[in-house]
Amino acid sequence: MPKNFLLESFEKHKELGLACFRDGETKEAKYHFLKAGQYLMELAAQSDSPLREVRIKQAHKMIDLAKNLQAKRKAIREKVAAQKAGQGGRDDDDVPDEWQVAEKPSIRFGDIAGLEDVKEQIRVKMIYPFTHVEKAKKYRIRTGGGILLYGPPGTGKTMIAKAVAGELDATFFAIAPSEILNKWVGESEKNIRKLFDAARKCERAIVFIDEVEALTPPRRDGETGGVMQRVVPQILNELDGFDRKEGHHLLFMGATNEPWNIDSAMLRPGRLDEKIYVGLPDAKARGQILRMNLKDVPLENIDLDAMAGRLDGYSGADIAYLCRKVSEERFLESVEKGDEKEISKADFERVLVKLKPSVARVDLDRFAKFRTQG
Repeated sequence: MPKNFLLESFEKHKELGLACFRDGETKEAKYHFLKAGQYLMELAAQSDSPLREVRIKQAHKMIDLAKNLQAKRKAIREKVAAQKAGQGGRDDDDVPDEWQVAEKPSIRFGDIAGLEDVKEQIRVKMIYPFTHVEKAKKYRIRTGGGILLYGPPGTGKTMIAKAVAGELDATFFAIAPSEILNKWVGESEKNIRKLFDAARKCERAIVFIDEVEALTPPRRDGETGGVMQRVVPQILNELDGFDRKEGHHLLFMGATNEPWNIDSAMLRPGRLDEKIYVGLPDAKARGQILRMNLKDVPLENIDLDAMAGRLDGYSGADIAYLCRKVSEERFLESVEKGDEKEISKADFERVLVKLKPSVARVDLDRFAKFRTQG
């Protein structure tokens, strides 16, 4: 199976497993964790050393987690019961379980097609200071800090954040705004503090929040009492309090499709001080995405570079979906007719009649304006 398919399948089942576990659906969670481990083992078989060993180790962790879910849930229930009995409620210093299950991603920059300029910017900001410590000291380069990844949907922002953690062998805390926000007064701020406290306990950690604009919308003059009027200052306090001591590094990454809807205080130097645009793939990257998604798939003599030229304006997610859809249609036809024909250029043309770019020209223009004017 193509590496990209295996990686996507692993991530999908891992996330579904976590969601089921949080909802108390242990049986479903076990299924998804086992599937995640299976896909990661298959991906490891196609990977080069030492990445192969890292992925095998993670796959075993996922399988062990699936086997011990009942015991883990029982331990959590007993811990919560003890806290309620002994302290009259939940311990404010307790870390939410979904953050404790944070993993070290197995994905690397080499798994992401194109975006070489983005990768280089991130290497300078987040990776080289760790891999070239003495030179970083000489030029007084500080480790840690924040990066905002912004751009159209489907361009790989989340994958990039995971790859940074993979390159640094850092613990990855991927948090959705819904996991932080709470309708009860004061709880959202506590959740943010718990998140950053949990990350600080790791030697290297990355806190990643997708759709970060949902947590940090622009504050308006005269507004008081709203949850956002408390959440934004709490996040700013945490960013200002980054611990940059040697041997202990915390990085913050946010991703958004709407950078213009983020509070301006979040974008100041020292906070999300590096804003990196993750745009649509160029022709070379589109060709790489096609090859990654069609690896080992039976193809007729199709010029993938020419096909990539046809896909100007399509996002990486669009192209991955195109490959998946073409393969599914050819698979269905092979089942119904009993043949095993190779995928042809005509198969692509048939799907492309209906599949149009998901990113509108007006949105690209708005991103271009933000890049120049902020």
